[in-house]
Order: sequence, then C-alpha cells, then structure tokens
Amino acid sequence: MERRDFLEWMVATGGITALGRLGSSDLLAMGRAAHDAPDGAAAPVLSTHAAALVTAAAERIIPKTETPGATQAGVTRFAEVMLAGWYPAADRARFVAGLPTLDARSRARDGKPFLTAGVATQDAVLRQLDDEVTALRRTDGAAASAHWFGMLKFLTVWGYCTSEVGMRQTLQSWPQPMRYDGNVPVTR
Repeated sequence: MERRDFLEWMVATGGITALGRLGSSDLLAMGRAAHDAPDGAAAPVLSTHAAALVTAAAERIIPKTETPGATQAGVTRFAEVMLAGWYPAADRARFVAGLPTLDARSRARDGKPFLTAGVATQDAVLRQLDDEVTALRRTDGAAASAHWFGMLKFLTVWGYCTSEVGMRQTLQSWPQPMRYDGNVPVTR
C-alpha cells in the first residue's frame, strides 16, 4: 500500500481515533482548531532542539514527494499546540523525555546526532522505534499508545491529515466533506 493510500484509508475508516474515546469527526475538528490556533497561543513545550528533532522525524515519516510533506503541513507546530493544550503533563513529559532517544540511537549507528545523520540512518532509527511500538501493540495496546514514539507518529499523521495542505493536496477533501460553510473562499 502506498503512503498516500494509507493516509486516505486512515481518514476514511476513522483509523486516527487513538485519542481516548473521540470519534474521527471530533479528531478532525480538534486538529483543524490546532492548525488554526494563533501563533503564541500555546505555551512552549519543545525546546529549539526538540522541535528540530520532531520536524526531522516527522518529515521522514511523511516526506515531501509530489505532494507536501509533514514540514509543509506544519506538523511540528501542530504537535506543540496539541501537547501544550490537550495532552496531560505526564504525557507531555514522556514525549519530551523520549526525543533524545533519536540522537542516542543515531550516534550508536553512525556516530552522528539524528539531525546531521544521513537519511538512511534516520530511517533505520525510526524503523527500529516503530518496530518496538508495533511489538508493544501486540501485547499491550495501551503501552504502545503511551510510548513516546507512538505519540510522535500519531501526532505526525493526525497533524498531516488535518492540515489544509494535507487535506487539499493529498486527501482532496477540502473544504471538509459533509459540512456547509457558506463563506469558503473560491480557490483555483
């Protein structure tokens, strides 16, 4: 399955409903609200380095191809808004505490921190973390959802699928379906 097909499937089947008991329409509304939040609306959660790690990892999870990637979708800002405004303090702390794992594993592979490592190293580190979360999911779904990398991946996909560029250029679902908005500007 191609990445874009997978993203469309996740939205169509409600596959992004991992945040509590919220339905996909609630997640969509929350995601859009997070993207629309004014700059400075969220208290800073990520240091400059942590934000750069989130940006680099998210861009490897959903890279720019013929359609926008995670960076163009504003995934890092989205994650910051969601972590600051919606995630409990313990989840925020676990997420932030896990980010240095990217540097540690990258250095163990090729002696470079994650941000300066090559794409192959970054992908290998992310695949290894994803395999760990997948193994956890087989035995304890709650532990997998609470894993910092599971949170990063979820925030990346959620942020991408609810961004205007993700919805407009990848999912082709802009303006949002089954919603009347008589004030939508005409685009060409």
